[in-house]
Amino acid sequence: MRYYLLLIIATMLMASAFVAGKVLIVAGADPIALVASRFIAAGLIALIWLKVLGKLQMPNSWQGLQGIVIVGSLQSAALFAICFSALDYLSAAVVSLITMTMPLWVVGIGAALDRKMPARAQLAGLFLGVLGVAMVVGGGFSSREADQPLWAAFVILGAIAWALATLYTKRVDFGVSGWSLNGWQMLIGGCEVLLLQLLLARPALAVASLSEWLALSWLVVPASIVSFGLWFAALRLGGAGVTSGYLFLVPLFTALLSIPILGASFSTYQMFGGAMIGCGIWLMSKS
Repeated sequence: MRYYLLLIIATMLMASAFVAGKVLIVAGADPIALVASRFIAAGLIALIWLKVLGKLQMPNSWQGLQGIVIVGSLQSAALFAICFSALDYLSAAVVSLITMTMPLWVVGIGAALDRKMPARAQLAGLFLGVLGVAMVVGGGFSSREADQPLWAAFVILGAIAWALATLYTKRVDFGVSGWSLNGWQMLIGGCEVLLLQLLLARPALAVASLSEWLALSWLVVPASIVSFGLWFAALRLGGAGVTSGYLFLVPLFTALLSIPILGASFSTYQMFGGAMIGCGIWLMSKS
């Protein structure tokens, strides 16, 4: 029950990040500056809080430090710099959908590394999950903007980067616990994106209204510190392939949150897709 509770809360908070990010970007925030500010603030808050509690852990080897840098580069920097930039061209639900193809890459890359064919139930669950998510956010390319397919391809590259970080997390001993790992990788990833922001001469993050400050605060604490901390804790309890399968819930939650916040609609067709996601997750758990 603890494992499933971690996954449900983590995926709901991950979904809220796409919605909060879209709100801030629509309000005029630069995506690269938003990602840099998000993860630097989240990383510092998490590490200071762990220090106050006396639970902060430092990597005790060069391999551990190198591993944290790799995870931060792939997960916080590469994935979210791409995804938040794509929110300028795609809806939050569509970006979430494409990002959450990550379980496919986890299963495929993991099978190649282990030289072992995935179980049939796992493959069937992945297929149903992807099909269900496609139905939930179907018609996402409704506008005729030429840049949309290109940004969708970039988001796929971000999902592959996240898959590599997930597999790496399960195979390497970092010498730190999940919460400390979460704080360090967010801070490192945020600093890397800040360097990218400076190199590209992107504008600094500007937050004006109270609603924008609330959205940024939510993005930093629940949608970053808490969601990633719970995600790493779940990875330690379950396998990377099965745990990643539950990320199919993120696009569903994103679509649901988009209704009251972004004014999105949710049809019976999409509800049927949500049921297919549930069947896919059940098969993944059985596998």
